[in-house]
Amino acid sequence: MKVCGIICEYNPFHNGHKYQIDILKQNYGFDAVVCLMSGNYTQRGDIAIFDKNIRTRAALKCGADLVLELPAIHAMQTAEVFARNAVYILSESGIIDYLAFGAECADTSILKKIAELLAFEPARFKDALKSELDFGKPFFTARAVAVERMLGKSAAEIIAGPNNILAVEYIKSLLRFESGIEPVAVKRVYSEHNDNNISGEISSATAVREALYSGDDRAYDALPQNLIRLYKNADIHNIENLNAAIISKIMLSDPKNLKDISDIGEGLENKLISAACASHSFFELCENIKSKRYAHSRIRRIVLSAFLDITKKDAATPPQYIKILDFNDTGRELLHRAKKASALPLAKNRNSIKNLPSALKIWDRELIFDDIYNLS
Repeated sequence: MKVCGIICEYNPFHNGHKYQIDILKQNYGFDAVVCLMSGNYTQRGDIAIFDKNIRTRAALKCGADLVLELPAIHAMQTAEVFARNAVYILSESGIIDYLAFGAECADTSILKKIAELLAFEPARFKDALKSELDFGKPFFTARAVAVERMLGKSAAEIIAGPNNILAVEYIKSLLRFESGIEPVAVKRVYSEHNDNNISGEISSATAVREALYSGDDRAYDALPQNLIRLYKNADIHNIENLNAAIISKIMLSDPKNLKDISDIGEGLENKLISAACASHSFFELCENIKSKRYAHSRIRRIVLSAFLDITKKDAATPPQYIKILDFNDTGRELLHRAKKASALPLAKNRNSIKNLPSALKIWDRELIFDDIYNLS
C-alpha cells in the first residue's frame, strides 16, 4: 500500500482541500491518505471554527482514510516547531511513505535545496544571517537576504510564500530526522493563502471563515456539497466569545511566569499585561501589542499561549503519543500496521497510555483545553 501523509488544519475543510486529496489519489496513485490535523487550536494562534470531530468527519467524507490529532501544545508554535512536531509524529508512525503539502512553488527539488541550506546552515549562510540580524532586521527578512546571497533571488522569493515556508520547514524536519518519507509538493490553486474574499469554488480558508462568521451564504460555494449539511448543523466557534476570559487571565498574570510562555521574549511580558489592561477584546489586545519585530500570527500565539499556560518547556517537548481521531476501513488496516511499526504509542482513549506519565500529562491538559474551547 502506497501511503501519503498530509499535515493539515482543515479550518474548515473546503474544496481546495478536497482537490488536493483527489489529486494525490488519482494523479499520484496513493492508496491511502493519512491526515495529521491540529485539534481545536491552530498554528496561527486562534481556535478552530468547527471542533475537531466535525473537521475529522469532513475529511473522512472527502477522501481521507485516517485522521490523527496534533495536540495544541505541539500545534500552536512557530512554523519550524509546528513542522518538527508534525513530521515527528508521521515519521514515528511507521506507515507513511510520502508527505504531501500545498505550496505556491510545486518544484520539490528547489524546495529541497532551500531546506538543505536552512537545515544544515553552512558557515557562509550563518555569517550572512548574523550580519542582517545585527542591522536590526526581523528574522524572516534577514533569512530571506541570506538565502538570496547563497541561492539567488528566486529562492528568496520562494520562501516569502506562506505555504512555501511551511513546505520548506516540513522538508527540513524530514532531513534532520533522516526520515525515509519522500516530500511531494502540490501546486496551490486559485486562491491566495490569506485572501479574504470568496472567489468561486476554491477560496482560502480565511475567506471561508470570514463568510461563515458573517452569515454570508457564499461560503457554501467554496465547500464540498456533501459537507454543507454537516457544517450547517455544527456549532461555530469564535475566539471573541473568550475575550473576557483571555484578558482577565493575562491581567492577573505574574510577569515572572509570563517570561516562561512559549515564544515570548524581549520584555514582552510587561507590555502584554499593560496592553490587557487597556483592551476589551482578543483582537484589540493583539493590535495593542503589535510591533515591527513581531508578526501578527506570533502575537496571537503568544496571547493564546499565555491564556492556556503553554510554555517554552512545552514547545521543547516532543510528542508523546499518536492520538487517533477516526478512520474508515482503509484507515483501520493502516492502524493494524501502525501497531507493529509505530515508535510512539497509539491512543484512541486515555486508557491506551495509562502507564505513561509524560503522555498522560499532555492528554489531560488537552482535555482541559477542549473544555475551554467549548466555551467559545
